[in-house]
Amino acid sequence: MEKETCIIELPRGPTRFRSTSVKPYYDATEEENITLPEFGTVMSPEDPEALQGPLPNALQDDEVLDSITVIPPEGYTSNKPPRSSARNASDVDQFECTSRDISSSTPQIRVFMQEHTAQYMTDLPDPVKYKDSRKKEIEGLTEKSVFEVVPILDIPPGTHIFRSRFVDEVKNEGTSTEFSKSRLVIQAYNDVEKTTVLTQSPIIQRSCQRILASLAASTRKASDTSVYIQDITQAYTQSTSNLHRTFYAHTPEEMNLPTGMILLVIKPLYNVPKAGNHWFKTYHTHHYEKLKMQQSTYDPCLLYTNNEDTGFGIVGLQTDDTLIVDNEKFIQAEEKELKDANFIAKDREELTHDHPLKFNGVTLALQEDDIYLNQEKQCMNLQSVSAESTDIHDTRGKVRKNASTHDQYVTQRARGAYVATMCQPEASFDLSIAAQTTKPDKDDITALNKRIKWQKENSSRGLNYVPLDLDSFKIVVFADASFANNKDYSSQIGYVIVMMDKHNNANTIHWSSIKCKRITHSVLASELYGLVQGFDIDAAITATVGAILNQETPLTICTDSKSLYNLLTKLGTTSEKRLMIDIMALRQSYERREIVEVIWIDGPTNPADAMTKGKPCQALTDLINTNKISIKPMKWVERE
Repeated sequence: MEKETCIIELPRGPTRFRSTSVKPYYDATEEENITLPEFGTVMSPEDPEALQGPLPNALQDDEVLDSITVIPPEGYTSNKPPRSSARNASDVDQFECTSRDISSSTPQIRVFMQEHTAQYMTDLPDPVKYKDSRKKEIEGLTEKSVFEVVPILDIPPGTHIFRSRFVDEVKNEGTSTEFSKSRLVIQAYNDVEKTTVLTQSPIIQRSCQRILASLAASTRKASDTSVYIQDITQAYTQSTSNLHRTFYAHTPEEMNLPTGMILLVIKPLYNVPKAGNHWFKTYHTHHYEKLKMQQSTYDPCLLYTNNEDTGFGIVGLQTDDTLIVDNEKFIQAEEKELKDANFIAKDREELTHDHPLKFNGVTLALQEDDIYLNQEKQCMNLQSVSAESTDIHDTRGKVRKNASTHDQYVTQRARGAYVATMCQPEASFDLSIAAQTTKPDKDDITALNKRIKWQKENSSRGLNYVPLDLDSFKIVVFADASFANNKDYSSQIGYVIVMMDKHNNANTIHWSSIKCKRITHSVLASELYGLVQGFDIDAAITATVGAILNQETPLTICTDSKSLYNLLTKLGTTSEKRLMIDIMALRQSYERREIVEVIWIDGPTNPADAMTKGKPCQALTDLINTNKISIKPMKWVERE
C-alpha cells in the first residue's frame, strides 16, 4: 500500500488500484421501526393507522401534489451487484425471457393521494379526477413486478438515469362510459443507446384494416361471423420477456420516494425503447401457438385461421387493441386461451347497430348489412392555415403557442393526409402535392386550406363496405399517371384497388397518390411505373385474401393507356430499354395467369384518375357513394 494506492500482483504484472471506502447507505437500528430521513419521523409498516394518517408537517408546509409514498420493509438492505453494461450485438433483436431474481425484500409501494390546491389548477384543469387512475396504475405495475425500488448508491457511476412522468387522459369524454386513465411513462427520448436496438414494433397496415372490414361485411351472413374489439389492460407490462438493458428512472413528482431511492425498470414500460417489440412478440406468439393462426405474408399483424379445432377467425393486431372477425367456435377458443395465458383484458366489445367500435383512430359502424368507416373526430381537429403566427391545438387538447405559418402548414397537411389515407381517398392528390412543398407560398396555403375546408365540411364522409358474393369474388387494380405535372416537372402516379363481384358491387381496399421517384422521359414510362406499383401491392393483397378464404382469387389490372396495354399483351418492345425489365416481369405474371386479365378502359371510368389530377373524378365519387363500379372496356384479351 502507498497511501490510498494499492499494488496487486496480477499474471500480467503488478497493477496499481486506488482504494476507496464507502459509508453504508442504510443501517436499520431497530427491527420493527424505520426512520424516513426526509420525514424525520418513525413509521411502523405494520401500523395501519399510521399509514392512513396525515402526512407530517414538514410536507404540509408546501402544498403537496398527489403523492405516492414508498415504505421500505423491515430490515431492508441492498447488496445487489450492478448489472454489466456489456452487451452482445447478436442479442439485440432476441425476445427470449432472461431470468432475473427479484428480491423478496423489495420495498412495497403504498399510495397516498391528496387533493391539488388552487395554485396548480392552471396547469392541471381537473387533477382530482386522476387520483384513482394513478393509484390504479401504480398498484398494477407493482403487482406485475415491473420495477424495483433500489438505492441510488447501488447504481454504477456514469449510468444514465432517466426521468418519468404520468400521462393522464380522459377516455370516451362526454359519454356515459367516460373514465380517467393514467400511465407511468419513462422519458427515454434522449436515450443515446436506442439506435443499437430495434425500437419500432409492427402495427396493422391500413389496407389490411380495410380488408378486415370488407371480409367482415361479406362473411357476416354467409359464415355467421361477428366483429369484436379486444383491449388488453397494461399490455406492455404483461410481456413474458424482460428488458435486455438496464433502465434506471427518477420517479415523477407525484410519487414521494424516500431520499436516495429510484426505480430499476425490469419489464417493458411505456416509452422504453423496444418495449413494444416485447409485447408484440408475446401477443403474436400467443395467437400463433395457442390459436393455431397463420401470419399473412403481407402484414405480420394480420393473422387468420380456418382450423377445425379453433373455427374461422381473422385478427388484426394494433398494440393492445385487437380487431377480430370470427365465428362462435373461434370466440370460445380465444376466450379460453386468453384466460389460460393469464392476460388481463377488458370485456370484448361487439359491433352492433347501436354500438360502434373504435379501432386505430377509425370508427366502425354497422348500418343494416354494411360496415361504415369514418374519422369524424379527426376531421374536426383540422384547422385552416393562417398567414400570421397563431396558436394551434393538438389531438390531446394541448396548445402550441405562436406557431408560424410554416409550422401550421406542416401540421395541418399531416393531419389531413392521415385522414385521406384512412378513409377519404378524394383528398389524396391535393395532400400529396402539399407534401412536396418545402417553402409554401400564398397559392400553396390557399390550395391546402381549400382541401381542409372540404374535409371538415365532409367530416362524416368515409368508406362503406357492402357484402360481396364470394363465389365471383375478384380483386381489381386501376392505375394511372400524369406525366411531368408537378412543379418540379416530375410525374404523379397512383392507383386504386377494389374488391368486386359479378354484380359490380365493389369495396375500396387501398389507394395511393405519390410523386414518381424515378425520372421519366415519356408518358409510357410514367404509366408503367404507376401500374407496377399498383400491381406489387395488389399481388400481395390477392395472395393474403386467397389464403384467408382458402380459394383462388383472380387478379385484374386496368389501365387507360393504350400504348401500355399493347406493350403488355403483345410481344413488342420499346425504345426505352430500361423499361423492359418491368414489362417482362408483368408479361411473365400474365403468362403464368397470376394476372388473369389486362383491360384497356375508357379514361373517364378510371377511378385512379383522381390520384394524379386535381380535377374531380366522377368514377371515384360514384364508387364511394354507391359501392358500384362499371368497367367500360375498350380492349381486352379472351383467354382459354
